[in-house]
Amino acid sequence: MKIGVIGCGNLGSSIIKGLLKSESLKPEAIIASDPDKEKLEELGKLGVKTTTDNQEATEESEVIIIAVKPSLVGKVLEELGVSKEKLIISVAAGVSTDFLERHTDARVIRVMPNICGRVAEMASCYTLGKFATKDDEKLVKDLLWVLGLTFKIDKELMDTVTGLSGSGPAFIFLVIQGLRDAGIDLGLSEDVALKLASQTVKGSGEMALNSGESLEELIDMVSSPKGTTIEGLKILEDQEVREAFEDAVRAAVKRSKELSK
Repeated sequence: MKIGVIGCGNLGSSIIKGLLKSESLKPEAIIASDPDKEKLEELGKLGVKTTTDNQEATEESEVIIIAVKPSLVGKVLEELGVSKEKLIISVAAGVSTDFLERHTDARVIRVMPNICGRVAEMASCYTLGKFATKDDEKLVKDLLWVLGLTFKIDKELMDTVTGLSGSGPAFIFLVIQGLRDAGIDLGLSEDVALKLASQTVKGSGEMALNSGESLEELIDMVSSPKGTTIEGLKILEDQEVREAFEDAVRAAVKRSKELSK
């Protein structure tokens, strides 16, 4: 099987790098297409075939990943004229399976991944188009599982996933930035502060996923009465940080819905 990736920006290149890192695909099984020759040069160093011709990538592939800007998806699909013998996987935010099927004869599956696929720690969800087969679903699941976690959901929930896990890495990077900057202000070197903050977030995520304890229990585990953590939590609660994260997700979801219209 050969996979063509149309659009090699942050998300498209992250998927390619994640698939190679996981060793689930060999470089020669991927062809990357993008008008930006610098992006292609970087991917070419990994052994991936590159081209500036979307048609070439499509003709050589059984599966085509569409990773262009949402506003370009319809135009790109119509230019490609992909047949029903091929599978299209779209990772464009806010672009529904209904929209995809209006612009192509190919079978379609919509995926909402995130940039963490670059290090094979992606959180993603997918929804099937009307004509996608069980074999198509298995193929997509197998690809996504090697990149991290994935779940099948109803298409009506894809905008929610876009706001939560699609945009979520940027929100978490902001948390890491705040922790790092506090460490630097209080005397740590930038390198040590960044690594401590990043590992703290990574380890906390692992515990949330695998400890079997609720988030409330995990918070209590760190928050001894009259201890240091409880004082910091008071500041976060007073400044309504949790509510700010909820509002950030809602704003991203709203924008995703706007893009789908």
